[in-house]
Amino acid sequence: MTAYLALEPRALEHHVTSAHEPTRRAGSPVWAEIDLDAIAGNAARLRAWIGPQCRLLAVVKANGYGHGSIAAAQAALAGGAAGICVGRLDEGLELRCAGITAPVLVLGYVPDWQAETALRFDLTLTVNELALGRALSEAAQRHGRSARVHVKIDTGMTRFGLLPDEAPDFVAELARLPGLELEGLYTHFALADDPSDGYTRRQIELFLATERALARRGLRFHYRHAANSAAILDFPEAHFEAVRAGIALYGIQPGPFNRRLDGLRPALTLKAEVARVREVPPGTAVSYGCTFRTARRSRLALLPAGYGDGLSRALSNRGAALVHGQRAPIVGRVCMDMCVVDVTDIPGVQVGDEAVLIGTQGPECIPVEELAQHAGTLHYEVLTGISARVPRLYFQGGRLVGVQTLNGRAEGV
Repeated sequence: MTAYLALEPRALEHHVTSAHEPTRRAGSPVWAEIDLDAIAGNAARLRAWIGPQCRLLAVVKANGYGHGSIAAAQAALAGGAAGICVGRLDEGLELRCAGITAPVLVLGYVPDWQAETALRFDLTLTVNELALGRALSEAAQRHGRSARVHVKIDTGMTRFGLLPDEAPDFVAELARLPGLELEGLYTHFALADDPSDGYTRRQIELFLATERALARRGLRFHYRHAANSAAILDFPEAHFEAVRAGIALYGIQPGPFNRRLDGLRPALTLKAEVARVREVPPGTAVSYGCTFRTARRSRLALLPAGYGDGLSRALSNRGAALVHGQRAPIVGRVCMDMCVVDVTDIPGVQVGDEAVLIGTQGPECIPVEELAQHAGTLHYEVLTGISARVPRLYFQGGRLVGVQTLNGRAEGV
């Protein structure tokens, strides 16, 4: 398990002496910088947007959308989040082992044999199978405590959750099991990133109709939640008593058609150190397959970042990096561990210079959406695809406060 390490300020003062020093200490010439103030600020901004009567649940599944789940959870809670959402039970265990005591809801499938572990670590489960409900009930009785559960209604995702006509009988059976507390009722939207389409509103109506059908049988939950990041921005009627902020928590726009909320800031910058600079003649082939040949005498810079780090191979001959605040096109195919950029028109590039693959450098910016467009995918996939071998360097108040590495330690500290 990767570890989030809080670093002593005195150690930082001793070891951090230049802009490049954090990368050497983290043991990698490619790294991600995470602005914890941005995550906390985004949580606070979202909290203000939804209003005081609605809880903000921070979604930190898939390693906090690539930002690091523990650090992201800590920052979101500092920004006013009332609880945390994860996708799998192991992700919840990681947070508990890191000392996070806030409510943690597991949104995804959990087999019944994990019920005992969930109860021991005070993880709230989504229960859509009676086998899991019964296992939780038995564990709760053994330990003399209650187990909080949420029920998910499938209103149009056709994925995980109960169909509306299944819900009344299922919830009635669940409510009869001793030791279970019906805490949350929720759904998930399939098309909230396109507010002009009526699908989301039909999902809202179906969710509310299901809730009414449950209420007629005396089945009530403490609170409801439905809105993901896109719906937080564009469907206030779906805020209910809680919302689940995922991509917006990290300062990224859910979709191109969603409302832009002022004050949200991207928290992640992906960087690499220039490993070599060489001048080559016209007609020089670059990288596997010789898909690029120089048309002039060129200066090429080697970056030690490749698809093994999460830099998609689809960026071959299409993507770019920022060097000295200017765009340097990726030439040739992206390899597993490295790629090559053309710096012919950027004077003075040398070994050790900092290149930005996602984020801002000087007046230029490469947003994560740009990488996604080149790769024919979503910005979600780009962020979650940043490899575990890429160290995460955490900054707060402009100072390095922690490092997450593959081997779970901060080199030199």
